[in-house]
Amino acid sequence: MRTTALGAAGLMVLLGITCPAFAEKATDADNTAQNKGATQKEAVTADKQGNSKLEVTVLADVRKAILAESGLSTNAQNAKILYGKDGTLKLRGPVDTDAEKTRLEEIAKGVSGVKAVKNMLTVTAKKEKTK
Repeated sequence: MRTTALGAAGLMVLLGITCPAFAEKATDADNTAQNKGATQKEAVTADKQGNSKLEVTVLADVRKAILAESGLSTNAQNAKILYGKDGTLKLRGPVDTDAEKTRLEEIAKGVSGVKAVKNMLTVTAKKEKTK
């Protein structure tokens, strides 16, 4: 009997079946305010970004430079990088510290083809886990 109960519990875990009594309520992500500027007609977003050889090269070089930097958080490594036709690079998304925000801007400014950087990164405080 005990083996059957443990086997059923293990099967539920493997199949991703959860008991409502143990489920935590997920909070909805709301980036509406942060993404407001992306709805403007002239706004540069990833899907409206140019695809010229120069643009692709600059974006790849910035991403490589960020990934080559040791000690950056996953958030910083995954920052959105948008490149405008005028050579302006926009950095968007969350980072863990002010130092990372500053460092990403410095890295971007050091890449050939980047004429200016608009740093729109936001510092998000890490939530401490409670026991």
